[in-house]
Amino acid sequence: MSTSSRKKPNQVARADRVVMIALLLHSHEGMDVESSLDELARLIETLGGVVENRMIQKKTRPEPATYIGKGKVEEIKELMIQNDWDVLAVDAEITATQHKNLEKMLGKRVMDRTGIILGIFSKHARTKEAKNQVELASLEYLSSHLTRRWTHLERQKGGIGMRGVGEKQIELDRRLIRSRISRLKSELEHTELDRKMQRMHRDRFLRVAIVGYTNAGKSTLLNALTHSDVVADDRLFATLDSTVRVIDPKTRPAILLSDTVGFIDKLPHGLVASFRTTLAEAIDADLLLHVVDLSSPSYGEQMRITDTVLDEIGCKDKPRVLVFNKVDKVPESYLPKLLERSYVDSVAISALESDGVLKLRQLIYDFFERDMIEMEVTVAYDNALLQSQIYEHSKVIQTEYRDEGAYFRIRVMRSTANWLGLYEKGSEVEKTRLDSGVPYGF
Repeated sequence: MSTSSRKKPNQVARADRVVMIALLLHSHEGMDVESSLDELARLIETLGGVVENRMIQKKTRPEPATYIGKGKVEEIKELMIQNDWDVLAVDAEITATQHKNLEKMLGKRVMDRTGIILGIFSKHARTKEAKNQVELASLEYLSSHLTRRWTHLERQKGGIGMRGVGEKQIELDRRLIRSRISRLKSELEHTELDRKMQRMHRDRFLRVAIVGYTNAGKSTLLNALTHSDVVADDRLFATLDSTVRVIDPKTRPAILLSDTVGFIDKLPHGLVASFRTTLAEAIDADLLLHVVDLSSPSYGEQMRITDTVLDEIGCKDKPRVLVFNKVDKVPESYLPKLLERSYVDSVAISALESDGVLKLRQLIYDFFERDMIEMEVTVAYDNALLQSQIYEHSKVIQTEYRDEGAYFRIRVMRSTANWLGLYEKGSEVEKTRLDSGVPYGF
């Protein structure tokens, strides 16, 4: 917090006042810098700051010493002094040298996009695993950006981006940081082993993972599909921990639905790596629901960014359904239908309206139906375990108790039939449909 905003007795400190700066490089002509700054403004507001101004500078390349031109630095310095602004936010990840030089020249605090995102993650982390993941990414960032700057940090008492992990590590030297990083990696490796065991127990279920840009409505959709009450805030990165719920307890086999951390443009690579265990829910899923905020003017770019991150974590060829969400906020009535016709396996809905949610649920059922087979199986009466597994993991159409054992006519996933060993005890038959009104196979 700047000295001008120190609290007096019984006075609440004002929020940090921020000016944003972005470079428009000649090689990047045509990029939507304004949209990127809009997003940076939301990040700053999520962290508790107030955006007072934004600036764009056209350059051939960033300045090695200061990122922006020295003339622009002097201009910003004068504005910050005149208006009592506290922080310069740079819409990029800058080097330690650029960071140090900017703060020295401005006499004010400087934050880059990566530092702001890390601050939000630190603020929103709830579980021990999420806190460890955020701390690991933050310390790796600090180790490369805060060399020879400990004295400077000791003077900073608060403000956006200075809470949480960064504040706790102020007086640690690089050796202690490396030691802490090593310990966190070890703890996360143990956590990952536990997660692998949990996922092994879930391998016998069908799994769907919700992915997408941050604030696209993923948690709201999870609640709607599973009748749950997971916290769904209108904030960036409100969800850092994966949540797993059953879509419908009555379906056989059961379908598990998991939520994941949202993606964002220029997402720090350290965060992608640190949250790989959480993102494993997407990696191990049978189907991805790629949720898109259709009300966002940059929804197309957000789709591209999400696809890029999914490719990066190994989900390039994973089957997916495009869910164009928030159609209730789209003024162009023709757009949802146009997108549904343009993209195979897509649906345009509002997670707040039941008709669209039912439509999406049926689309999920239809996807898994493609891999279901119908079988006749006879199980010995003394094999109670297999009989219970058949009831648990398949749709039982018909049951008869015959001399040779219990006869089942079932609908089951091929993979489930394999691990249950049903091919040894029965045979696949031609598919038939029942007039029961129940979705096929469930």
